[in-house]
Amino acid sequence: MTPEQLQQLRDSLEPFSNEAAAPQHWDGYRRYYQLEFPGIDGLDHSIGSVTSGDFTLAAQCWLQAGASHNLLLLHGYFDHVGLFGKLVDYGLSRGCNVLAYDLPGHGLSTGRPAAIDAFAHYGDSIAAVTGAVDLSQLPTWVMAQSTGAAALIDFARRYPWPFDDTVLLAPLLRPAHWAQVRLAHVLLHRFVDSVPRRFAVNSSDAEFLAFLQEDPLQPRRIPVNWVGALRAWLATLPLEDLGVGPALVIQGDCDGTVDWQYNLPQMSRLFPGCHIQQVPGAGHHLANESAGLRQRYYRAIDRYMGLQARYEPA
Repeated sequence: MTPEQLQQLRDSLEPFSNEAAAPQHWDGYRRYYQLEFPGIDGLDHSIGSVTSGDFTLAAQCWLQAGASHNLLLLHGYFDHVGLFGKLVDYGLSRGCNVLAYDLPGHGLSTGRPAAIDAFAHYGDSIAAVTGAVDLSQLPTWVMAQSTGAAALIDFARRYPWPFDDTVLLAPLLRPAHWAQVRLAHVLLHRFVDSVPRRFAVNSSDAEFLAFLQEDPLQPRRIPVNWVGALRAWLATLPLEDLGVGPALVIQGDCDGTVDWQYNLPQMSRLFPGCHIQQVPGAGHHLANESAGLRQRYYRAIDRYMGLQARYEPA
């Protein structure tokens, strides 16, 4: 797809409604990002906009007959729903309705690409989407990757908790090399507003890494204000019980994006009683790791959630 085609889709978004199926002109987007799931009879797909403060968010929902749970997916930094088709498929295969949306400044949502003035905007976006989308009255769980987990933590501090279970994939608190990142921010933030992005080798799936390089929704620069917003958020985050129950934390031991050796003990403070499942050989982008590594943590989630496969996702 071209940036121009994606902008046309962004401009065409109507306010979200479960009753309105995704229009036919979204077919090219679904094919390009492999968000087609033809093997599920009676699957309804809706897409539309949700307002969160100054942002207009692009939200998508897949509803299936006989669902046992609802699942909210939260993506990571630089990501968008189009890159989370494997986890959408996983949720559908386990009998879940799936809700996902692009965070502010990501994908088809509005906002300067990959920028944020305050991490509170991420937490506010969860409240906006869960308030706007009418899901069936089923047990609802949330699965959040990296920055999505930080958004979820911010949400937990300020809003009533609507989730029955929580799964965190490579959750972000401190990034890797945090001391150097903070120093660079202190030295540079008054002189530059962004720096070039280097695409990390954050998965063992070479096909995914190649696709990422060509993805027209990928930001090519890192706004300096994102680092400043993370610094400010961490400085005010109490590392104490969020009061929302435990979580399953999935973490790869080849993750060079987050400082997981520091972050994992803090997850135990925020989510007392949390279960930590390490995945040997896995990188940071767990949502798009190789099939074998994804199967390992799928099994861990199945055990934790008591889910059974209706079919095996790709």
